[in-house]
Amino acid sequence: MMKLKTFLGLTCLLIPILTCFGQILLKDQPKKGEWLFSPQKIWEAEKAGDTEFGRIAELLVSENGNIICRDFQRNISYVFNNEGRFIKCFASQGASEGQLPFYLNRFQSGDKIILAAPDKLHYFSQDGTFVRAVDNNLFLRFPLCFINENEFIYAPTFPQSPVHEKKLVAFDLSSGRERILLNFTEPEGRSQKPAPFPMLMIYSLIPQVRLEDDGVNLFFGRNDAYTIYIADRSGHIQSSLSLDRNKSIASPEGKRNHIADIQLPKEAVEKILSQLPDEMTYFSQIQAIRGLIYVFAVTTVEKETADQALDIFSPKGEFLYRGYLRFDDLVKFGSPSNLVIKEEDVYVILNNGQGRQTLAKFKIKLPPPGTW
Repeated sequence: MMKLKTFLGLTCLLIPILTCFGQILLKDQPKKGEWLFSPQKIWEAEKAGDTEFGRIAELLVSENGNIICRDFQRNISYVFNNEGRFIKCFASQGASEGQLPFYLNRFQSGDKIILAAPDKLHYFSQDGTFVRAVDNNLFLRFPLCFINENEFIYAPTFPQSPVHEKKLVAFDLSSGRERILLNFTEPEGRSQKPAPFPMLMIYSLIPQVRLEDDGVNLFFGRNDAYTIYIADRSGHIQSSLSLDRNKSIASPEGKRNHIADIQLPKEAVEKILSQLPDEMTYFSQIQAIRGLIYVFAVTTVEKETADQALDIFSPKGEFLYRGYLRFDDLVKFGSPSNLVIKEEDVYVILNNGQGRQTLAKFKIKLPPPGTW
């Protein structure tokens, strides 16, 4: 991974290139049609040892293949190995060393798993052993990816940042210093005022910058516009692509159902509903897999879905395939944080519609490398 000081030195190169680099505008029609992933189940876990799952979510697959998820009903995290065998519980709720007062998210940096509370980042080994905790205000600096254990990249979060502000910032946990890596705000949007977005993280409605770092290139974009930028480590934008797709509309009923579980007074809920956009975002994640760019398309505002739409692009920016990950007509899964693709395997938290969750691993078919 590039040293931060070298990476930061590229800022002056990246910003002007972004303003003049031409985008590829693509028709919303894949060149090679639909890709069939054909998932085949390898294993499925119903419990964490002898403990029934409460409400598990937020999968993470570590470098050595361990699977981590959070049980929000029991306020604890679980570790499974790559064969589906339960290893241990860790990071329970509390104020002692190795505990979290309030869990908010999970990240990975090398061989470390990082669980985030509002005020600290808690570091664990890949088997769930506590290592250390570092101060960080997650509401100001929500990591997109870690450069190393002490440095991460983040984007300004809503509602603090103007609606048209699009930039990536590197933050050094050791020194507390930060630098803008690149600013891809459109010139006409730099002076516009923020929109009244509520303080909620709803991937299908609230615009967010999404970033993938495969160790060689950065793939990034803000999901209220279907534009993906690809930057290399020499400080140049290799390409950018834009898909000519109409935004989907979120129904009032769909938005209301999405926040139905929020424990707030009725007037507060109504205020949130009035601030939520009517149009959905375009994508929730970007992944680089075997040389291709996978974009997790947003197609619903519902909390659960029976399939995940994926747009697959070549390194040259060609729209190759549109595919759908489906596991069974009778099961659903939650947000994209409950779905992880790693090489030719996919890990998913399934819900059978009767309140029963399982953690499963499937083998899938991917487009062969070099066939584009």
